[in-house]
Amino acid sequence: MPNYALRKAVSLIVPDRLFANLVYLKHHGRWPRTPPLNFTERLTARMGAADMEGYQVYCDKLAVRDVVAQRIGEKYLVPNYETSDRLTRDLWDRLPDTFVMKPNHGSGWHRIIRDKAEEDFDTLAALGAGWLAENFYYIRRERQYRSIEPRLMFQKALFWHGGNRLVDYKFHCFHGKIAFIHLAVREPYKQRLLYDADWNRLAVRYTDPNDADLPEPADLPEMRSIVGRLAAGFDYVRVDLFSVPEGIYFSELTFTPNVGTHGFDPAGFDDFLGKIWSGEISINPETMVQWRV
Repeated sequence: MPNYALRKAVSLIVPDRLFANLVYLKHHGRWPRTPPLNFTERLTARMGAADMEGYQVYCDKLAVRDVVAQRIGEKYLVPNYETSDRLTRDLWDRLPDTFVMKPNHGSGWHRIIRDKAEEDFDTLAALGAGWLAENFYYIRRERQYRSIEPRLMFQKALFWHGGNRLVDYKFHCFHGKIAFIHLAVREPYKQRLLYDADWNRLAVRYTDPNDADLPEPADLPEMRSIVGRLAAGFDYVRVDLFSVPEGIYFSELTFTPNVGTHGFDPAGFDDFLGKIWSGEISINPETMVQWRV
């Protein structure tokens, strides 16, 4: 909370755009260009932009469920057990032994409850109340989160093979087409594995090591179809999906991932994505081949 209070106070002094540029300077060692050219600069330019508030419905984890149901169908939605403005004893008693608790108005906040009997109710209630007390906008100045009415969501917990790591596929899309897919892997150490839309491994490092390889998922064609429908109409969006034995589930839509702080090696990939975003380069096998392993 002290860090949140400080960020909220700073917002009264430092405008959103200046804040975003200072964050970019801290992480990339230089000031972002105007107009923005590469991918990370374009993400930074989105920070504090008034038109980002129009993306609120896509970033509200409750409201976006209606959008997803209309575009791809309800079967791709993670089952939602309860929604509330606080965790009460009655709600706690109604919940299954295993579930996920998270708020609808931010990113990265969640708690996996593997066995309710081993959890402390008061601790979880305080955690939920803490989330709801914060406006996620003040943390990183992402305006699409500023006016979301905070609620707690209690959803089915998704696991791979009875409790092991969950496979989370993140599709980076420009103008409705997939440019690359990255998988966040944390075992045996943190990695980001990068592939093109046809599952060709890319020789690109996205902040974390990319030195492993995973087999192409059998449901990749279905995921690509889903992503195409969810990404339609956006110049850039990251579509996140879960793939588990029960099927494919929607995770979230992200418009300013890591607020442009995470870079690429080689840096030319950042420039390449910026040109795709601007329309100078189209996504096809010929343009992607140069980045493959």
